[in-house]
Amino acid sequence: MAIMKRDVNLGLLLLIAAALLMFSGFTVYYQTTFKNVSKSFEIKLNELEGVSKELEAKRGQLNETSVQLQLKKQKEESLSEQYVDVKSERDQLETDKNKLTAELASTKSSLAATAAKLTETQSQLASYVKLAQDLTSQVNNLKSDVTRLDKKVDCLKSKADADEGSC
Repeated sequence: MAIMKRDVNLGLLLLIAAALLMFSGFTVYYQTTFKNVSKSFEIKLNELEGVSKELEAKRGQLNETSVQLQLKKQKEESLSEQYVDVKSERDQLETDKNKLTAELASTKSSLAATAAKLTETQSQLASYVKLAQDLTSQVNNLKSDVTRLDKKVDCLKSKADADEGSC
């Protein structure tokens, strides 16, 4: 039995040594695998952080683009309103211009008619002035004739019939 006891102790010792070697091997294997998984996790975590930062940057750009788009829409609406206002004002001014052009043409024709009438009136006035001057000179001639004849009448009245020849 001593041999058996010795064989059993040796076998048990070998089994324990094999178990320790296997346990050490598995520990080393799991430690290496854990390190690899841990490194892979850290790499993926760093990549995820990078992607997260990039996503935040893109989100910021998207927000900025959204704000710019809103501003552009507001500007476009404002310009559209201004365009409608300016267009209606232009149409109104064009209508006013057409009315004023027609009124100007009417006023010009009225002015031309008035100028022709003025020219005719001036020529009539000139002829009336000439007629008045002629009549004034005739009146003056007649007055001088009347004065001369009055003097002659006075002379004839004051002188006797025989002396009338001297008047």
